[in-house]
Amino acid sequence: MKNILKIGLFLVSFLIFMSSCDDYLDTLPDNRAEVDTESEVIALLVSAYPNNNTAMMCEYWSDNIDNHDWNLNYNNYMEDLWTLKDQPSRSGNDTNYRSWELGYKAIASCNQALAVMEEMGFPATLKAARAEALIARAWNHFELANLFCLPYGETSSTDPGLVYMTAPETTVKPDYDRGTVEEFYKKIGEDIEAALPDIDNSIYTQVKFHFNVSAAYAFAAKYYLAVGNFDKVIEYSTKVLGSDPAQVLRDWQAMTGMDLNTTDVSNAYVDKNSPATLLASYPISGWCTAGTGPYSTGNKFSHSMLIAKYETLQSSGPWGNHNNIYIKTWWNSNTNKLFHRKIGYFFEYTDPVARTGYTHTSVVNFTTDEVLLHRAEAYILTKQYTKAYQDLTTFITNYTNSNPSYQSIIDFYKNMPYHSYKEVYEDPVGLNNLLEYPTPKKPLHPSLYQIEYGTDQEWLLHYVLHLKRVLLVGEGKRWFDVKRYGITVHRRLVDKGHMVVSVSDSITYQDKRRAMQIPQEILNAGCPANPR
Repeated sequence: MKNILKIGLFLVSFLIFMSSCDDYLDTLPDNRAEVDTESEVIALLVSAYPNNNTAMMCEYWSDNIDNHDWNLNYNNYMEDLWTLKDQPSRSGNDTNYRSWELGYKAIASCNQALAVMEEMGFPATLKAARAEALIARAWNHFELANLFCLPYGETSSTDPGLVYMTAPETTVKPDYDRGTVEEFYKKIGEDIEAALPDIDNSIYTQVKFHFNVSAAYAFAAKYYLAVGNFDKVIEYSTKVLGSDPAQVLRDWQAMTGMDLNTTDVSNAYVDKNSPATLLASYPISGWCTAGTGPYSTGNKFSHSMLIAKYETLQSSGPWGNHNNIYIKTWWNSNTNKLFHRKIGYFFEYTDPVARTGYTHTSVVNFTTDEVLLHRAEAYILTKQYTKAYQDLTTFITNYTNSNPSYQSIIDFYKNMPYHSYKEVYEDPVGLNNLLEYPTPKKPLHPSLYQIEYGTDQEWLLHYVLHLKRVLLVGEGKRWFDVKRYGITVHRRLVDKGHMVVSVSDSITYQDKRRAMQIPQEILNAGCPANPR
């Protein structure tokens, strides 16, 4: 049954609320008098990109973070995220409320630009601007769905969606139909398809900070992966990758000798001149220090040795051990984190004398490396294994100094035990019963995809999911795969010897908490809560 949203003043306030930290969003998106020329419409679309970062939330919800009882460097928000508390405490710009607020504010900017263009009669000179507004509107709704909705699947025709905003808000107390996940995703797809033909890089002065042609098709490929249209994934990924994907991938080998105690790696990762960087941003966010920086901040809840050694950055794969990976792992015994130093930051001084301001985290929203793995996954799910292997080989020979054969990949994941737990287990080194320790191979329970278990299809899927997890640690994107494949997330308490003391909770593929609860302010305004 559809839920009717009776959202009062909030729907106006989220359009006009301006945090002092949002310097570049100072134009009021609902002030029609301030946007009436073509140049002002184009300028307004700078506001179509939210000034916050969802990586911290998504990493904490995923299986990339453990709880370490011996290190107490954390805050309440970190603990609330890790325990999936419905209404986590607030801390900075990396919160559920800020994601909701700034996501819908960015959507409001898109709608305002579209409304002004409509008044102008949609002139041909603004065709590309209209396309940017549509693709950005779709992307912001997609990001909100990934946070606040259950994944697209067999129950999407009844699972609650969100409000899909397609026009500027003009009433004080409108009624909104929240609809279903299926309806919500259909509207995202309609916006994407309407936008793609008219995206034009020539209207941008900073191409990599807008939805350029490649970024738009990269997003489209990710969207169609979420809804299970694999032919579209392949088609749109190919538009990004071209006939020779190796030419547009990141130069990982160049990172091998970079000093991990500098910003060299993070600067290279976000480099706008790299063909691998498709869309980048520098939102106000503390994630660069709390999760992926060489600081003690957030040590209690972190991506540490146990996960890294057996599941991610230092785990073995068909490529051999982690020493064969070109980008190297940062680790220091004084902290409790292992990561690739690809996520950087800069500090914006609002008062140079008092030395106060805002921390910005570098974010690369779309890369060619990820797109290549999306296409490989689509090939696997359509049983085009030869093409999948070609893409996986292109990726792995660029990311590592290894070139595993098809059969070695199959054998590696076929023979690997599934990840499983007892309530307490010892370090696996030397144990005979290998089922008692973590591995990258986790049982898959997708609601949307049909998998032939125990065949090459399953083993290749474990390979591509393993590669994605290693590639994207720290970026929050593992959550996308956890939700799509119904991967269980265990909440582990780990001691100083990197041993699991207990598993306090398990978030299974049937757990409604995979959709984060709507922020309390929005519930107070009349929005129905997500089921629990």
